[in-house]
Amino acid sequence: MTGSRLSDLFLPHLAPAARRMVGSNQRLEHVLADALELAHTSFPELSLPDGTYLAFLAHRIAEGKCPEEVIPSLKVADLYLACACLERDQKAIARLENEYLGAEVDAALCRMETAAVQIEDIKQLISQKLLLGEGDRPPRLQRYAGTGDLRSWLCVVAVRAALDQLRREKETNPLDDGMLADAVSPGEDQELLYLKRLYSNEFKAAFAKAMEALTTRERNILRHQVLDGLTLDQIGAIYNVHRATVARWNARLRERLLSDTRKALLARLHTSGGELESIMRLIGSQLDVSIRRHLRGRDE
Repeated sequence: MTGSRLSDLFLPHLAPAARRMVGSNQRLEHVLADALELAHTSFPELSLPDGTYLAFLAHRIAEGKCPEEVIPSLKVADLYLACACLERDQKAIARLENEYLGAEVDAALCRMETAAVQIEDIKQLISQKLLLGEGDRPPRLQRYAGTGDLRSWLCVVAVRAALDQLRREKETNPLDDGMLADAVSPGEDQELLYLKRLYSNEFKAAFAKAMEALTTRERNILRHQVLDGLTLDQIGAIYNVHRATVARWNARLRERLLSDTRKALLARLHTSGGELESIMRLIGSQLDVSIRRHLRGRDE
């Protein structure tokens, strides 16, 4: 099949397994044209060559994924800005630093009670890591996959940089740990603590949606174990089944809750894979607490 102009610029940079998933070059051509139109409309002042951007976009398609299906779900305009920054387009860099590393990043760092002078230092450090890398590490912006909003992704990058600075300060002054001591449980990861605070409302809504999708019987099974403290044998006696059956029910219910919560969060946050997985690790580690809180809320 003969490729058309945009497809010719895109396909050579696509992973082989993803290339095999292409349905038709005609459909792919329309998808690529739409992505470019949105990118050009969002950033008309940039002069990034189409071929450079389409190669960058191709590298964001995972092995075995269909490009025509994946690309419309990506933040193609944000990817265009990221690509232009990595190509050292000065207008793109100015837009990134002035707008994307602006008020939202400041607010995220302020929530950590970071001093104003530290915020500016952290933002300068982030800008360097994003665009130039650090040591033998490539520019951090290359890791932006476009699955979530670039502003949200940069907020997490900023918070991680701030946490790194906090850890370094603790190493030099281990007694000066009051900044987060009131909120950090022993052994709790500070990055997860930040994500818990940042996405508290989104998580509660997503988890509530997952819980409400359960049947009354399924919620009662969880209630018997988490709230009533019944054993597997006692729950089995209620439903006239073996304890092994109850154990399987519980395992499936928890898997379903995590899966449905993950889907709801993904739809709400449009966040990056790494950030979402951090949130899901936190949810999984505190699943019974979340179940108990939700069930008690229904009873009140």
